[in-house]
Amino acid sequence: MRKKSWIITTVISVLLAIFITFEVTYVIMAESRRQKEAELAKKYDEQYEQLENEFLSQYDKLDDYYATIAGDRYDSALMQKLAIIDYYYTLFYAGEINEDQLEAYIANAYIEGIGDKYGVYYTADEFKSIMQETSSGTMYGIGVSVVYSSEYSAIEVLTVYEGSPAEKAGIMPGDIIIAVEGERVSKENYTESINKVKGEKGTNVNITVIRGGEELDFSITRDEVKIVAVTSHKYALDSSIGIIRIIEFAQTVPEDVKNAVEDFKSQGIKKIVFDIRNNPGGYLDSVVETLDYLLPEGPIVYITDANGKIVGMEASDASCVEGLEIAVLMNENSASAAELFAAALRDYEYATLVGTKTYGKGSMQTVYRLPDGSGLSLTTNKYNPPSNVNYDGVGLEPDIVIELDESLKDKNFYKITDEEDNQLLEACRAIGYNKERALVA
Repeated sequence: MRKKSWIITTVISVLLAIFITFEVTYVIMAESRRQKEAELAKKYDEQYEQLENEFLSQYDKLDDYYATIAGDRYDSALMQKLAIIDYYYTLFYAGEINEDQLEAYIANAYIEGIGDKYGVYYTADEFKSIMQETSSGTMYGIGVSVVYSSEYSAIEVLTVYEGSPAEKAGIMPGDIIIAVEGERVSKENYTESINKVKGEKGTNVNITVIRGGEELDFSITRDEVKIVAVTSHKYALDSSIGIIRIIEFAQTVPEDVKNAVEDFKSQGIKKIVFDIRNNPGGYLDSVVETLDYLLPEGPIVYITDANGKIVGMEASDASCVEGLEIAVLMNENSASAAELFAAALRDYEYATLVGTKTYGKGSMQTVYRLPDGSGLSLTTNKYNPPSNVNYDGVGLEPDIVIELDESLKDKNFYKITDEEDNQLLEACRAIGYNKERALVA
């Protein structure tokens, strides 16, 4: 019994010794860990302070420069917050920072947050490429004019130029380009995606479009695209009516329109339909000069600032074209300068507007070169027609509403004949077309 008791006592003593040893070792290890943590924390604080001082030193050097540029705006809560976010990421981010990508995303996010539908940020390479493009009317690509679609965050096709690779491939106005070479289009890479569509003559570009809810893939061979901005012909159902189609307001349009009108007048034709369907706009001075030729003395366009104050005006002189009966045929893809053209003619009671409501772009963008070679295009002004009523985001309502016949909506726009074009027929009726009295040459 005493032997058993001795054994129990010995076991308890050993366990107690082990427990005490463990506790002592744990305490020593814990204390050692706390000392190491304290040393690391001290070292970290020193490094933190050093980095902070270096960062603030560089930050201070830039402060005066940017404050000079942006004034009080630089001290705004937004700029301070962005600086603080950048500060923390610079010090603590456990990864690499791609400065070029960061700058592009911040710039595009700012534009998106502002809500500038037509604002665009260009990287230095993109901006250089854009500035090198000429207005000669010749380009290499697929032959479309486009705008940014905020609904799809993609590229919306407004115009497909006649005879272009896009037309031959089956691209149509209203198509939404959602991917180029397999890469999804977004607000951030919008300009880059457009540049991808351009390229060397004879090379292919692969794009994906949405049309009527269906995704379609196209492989299009790039080629030289000649833009013929104005075409004219006698109406096939009545040769006493002249049709002038303005594809876009390029620099050559004023002279081309004048030549077409004078040619019709010399043949005794005084009824004219200006077809601006799918016209995306163009140069302001081009549409102003064209309207100056057509309209009597008076205002053509008012330019307003952010507060609605008139800061500029373009006017027509007393010289004008008299004795014409005019209809303007338009649709949902008629935009910008094309809308100003239609609105001004109606405001002077020179034309009847026929078709469907227009796109609704009555704003001007100004392009700025940034110090690092990148660029920014932002909406700086709005322009109003002679009535001084802006249509930006609203569009122009036609005097006579008529949709393109359903059977024609999937047909190539440039292959719709006069005989089957129900919208053109209605425009001609607006200026006196009568089947019973029609002249056919």
